[in-house]
Amino acid sequence: MKRHVFWIALIVIISFIACGGSKPQQKPSKAGCEMCGEADGFAAIFDNDIALARDRAIDDAMNKLVKMKLGTTIEGRAIVEDFALVESIVEAKSTGMVRNWKVIKEGSQEGAYTVRIYGEVYPQAVNDTIEATLKNYGRPKFMILVRETFEGQQNEPGFTVTELTMMEIMQNAGFEFVDAATVQQLIKKDRAKMMQAMQGQVGGNVQELLLDDVGAECIIVGDVKTSDQSAVLKQYSANMKSKQAILNLKAIDVYTGSILASTSVNMPGAHIDDATASKIAIQRALVKILGSTDEETGKFKSGPFMNQITKKFLLASTRRLITLNIVGLDYNGLTKFRDILQNRIRGIQKVYVRGQAGKQSKIDVEFAGKTTDLADELVGKANSIGFKIEIKETYPNKIMLVVQKL
Repeated sequence: MKRHVFWIALIVIISFIACGGSKPQQKPSKAGCEMCGEADGFAAIFDNDIALARDRAIDDAMNKLVKMKLGTTIEGRAIVEDFALVESIVEAKSTGMVRNWKVIKEGSQEGAYTVRIYGEVYPQAVNDTIEATLKNYGRPKFMILVRETFEGQQNEPGFTVTELTMMEIMQNAGFEFVDAATVQQLIKKDRAKMMQAMQGQVGGNVQELLLDDVGAECIIVGDVKTSDQSAVLKQYSANMKSKQAILNLKAIDVYTGSILASTSVNMPGAHIDDATASKIAIQRALVKILGSTDEETGKFKSGPFMNQITKKFLLASTRRLITLNIVGLDYNGLTKFRDILQNRIRGIQKVYVRGQAGKQSKIDVEFAGKTTDLADELVGKANSIGFKIEIKETYPNKIMLVVQKL
């Protein structure tokens, strides 16, 4: 009898351990996981590449889940505003934003692959990805071409008070600049082109000069003027000088020639020295539109003009036109290559054929990123898409390449 009881007890203990002692993985309840949820993803199947379609469908589902769950919180809505701008760039990184995920339903039908995933959105990972994307794609290299009238003296771009102050403020936020000495050399060397740039006329030879020669991706043009307002202070102090700085600026995307942002602002400055008062006025005006470093946190807080530039440049970067000058494909080969670009190269939004003569052709693509990113993507995918691709030259908005069918 004792032996019989022992075996029964042993069976019960083993059953308990198997069923309750080790906890199987289960979906967290929706009530207990605010950032958990489900989302459906979709992707077309090309060349019977089901694995690629499945990966893209999962990416699509994760992006939808991130936007859906972040939109349910007050803090998340602010992130979603930026997330919409970087959506096409962060597509490949969405798996880092969703954790503990799993596919709960999937299948292919009529040339498409669909999945349904369950997972938990990780807001900090989303925020980190947005910050990294802003750093990589939303931080253009600047050139400042602002005419300055300072204390009655007209100064062209170079070592002006406005330029040096702007560089000091914006460098605190991690922006790069074409140095003042290079700007002065370009004005002397190619004055006609640089005068066009100062007037906001960016295209053709001007674009080539700025992008290819010095790598300027964004120029800030306009005029700054200081005027005397000391009369208003005479009743308080005979020695104090009051100056007014008036700034009219606009930022231009060198890749496209489009205006990213424009602003007009004026601010006063006071000091016993005239020049110092003018400098203070200019500095206050620039801090108002560009931003400043928070003394308590040590972090840079961007102003409205700087925010507009960053967001518009980032948005343009997600659909930037890049020209592909292709050698080696006939008409049929180009047609096949064009379809592959459109459907299998991550980051490409649209493809435009600009012309073909023999085995030389030109294609424009809307791409989410820089030319180096596209070149890397093409080379990395070459064998899997059935082409031999050799990159000959890369420029900020152009790639020269030789392409052959395998």
